[in-house]
Amino acid sequence: MSVYRNATIQLAGIAALLAASVGLVAAQNRPLDPVSVRADVFFYGAHVPIMLGIVDGVYKKHGIDATFAAGRGSGTTIQTVANMSDQFGFADGATLVRLAAQGLHAKQIVGILQTGSNSVMTLPDSNITKPQDLNGKTTGFAPGSATDQIFPAFAKKAGIDIASIKGLSVDPPTRDSLFLLKKIDFDIALAAAQLPILEERCACKLHVMRFSDYGLSLMSNGIVASDKIIAENPDLVRRFAAATVEAINAAIANPQRGIDAFMQYAPNTGFSRKVVTEQWNVAIGLLHTPRTKDKPVGTMDEKDWQDTIDLLVQYVNLPKDTVTPSMVFTNEFLPR
Repeated sequence: MSVYRNATIQLAGIAALLAASVGLVAAQNRPLDPVSVRADVFFYGAHVPIMLGIVDGVYKKHGIDATFAAGRGSGTTIQTVANMSDQFGFADGATLVRLAAQGLHAKQIVGILQTGSNSVMTLPDSNITKPQDLNGKTTGFAPGSATDQIFPAFAKKAGIDIASIKGLSVDPPTRDSLFLLKKIDFDIALAAAQLPILEERCACKLHVMRFSDYGLSLMSNGIVASDKIIAENPDLVRRFAAATVEAINAAIANPQRGIDAFMQYAPNTGFSRKVVTEQWNVAIGLLHTPRTKDKPVGTMDEKDWQDTIDLLVQYVNLPKDTVTPSMVFTNEFLPR
């Protein structure tokens, strides 16, 4: 009887493998679905998995012809996804919550940078070493940037007089240049993206004030899809999520291949291999929260989203009870 049972189990396993293979072959044999993916800002190391997925054919294996373009801030990226100018975006979770409160309909379907690296950075000779030193100083504000949108929460939490700060309206790359030229006193940025870049450019060690050190642990960047595409083409969403998770795992297993793919796909960023490597290494450390550390990559936790919503209600005047976690994230399309 046990022999019969073992044979049955083996046949069931073979049947499951055959079913998966048939599904994959079907995806490979049909015309590829063209998909436009929009980054949050300029290309940087956290985007390594998407580029690896494109260069090494992971998306094509799942029936997708993906292209990846730079963005102009998470707010703008989420809006282009919501209006279907792009099918998917790599964008910030806290920014998504704020836009959802205004009536935008989109969700993160793959969590990537689940721990935020929003920071204020200052030059070593600036004598700006603590939040209160920012009072009366100058910076550049990029309205579409995720970190800029959370800066008021950091200011309140850290006791900064935000009204005393003088600001210029700039895009993030211009702000970085002004900062290094000492035309502004401090920079506001994602440390995972810009810290390695800025430190290489100034050949110095910057002072970093991380928002998370002041109790602002917010869901950060992941793959965003509109509610419209989720409702109308769930199969595409599921295949894109599966390919992205596969690419993340491949880039973790072989970081140098991931860097190769980045340098191949985006050869004109002006970043050294050392910078991109450091960015991806930092990103690997941000792929989970304490609640998701034992879960597969991409999997998000409802309580982490609720914490983000609660912090925005408390510090950024997000209207209470306007956003719930189910409005802004889902694990439904991740591989099971």
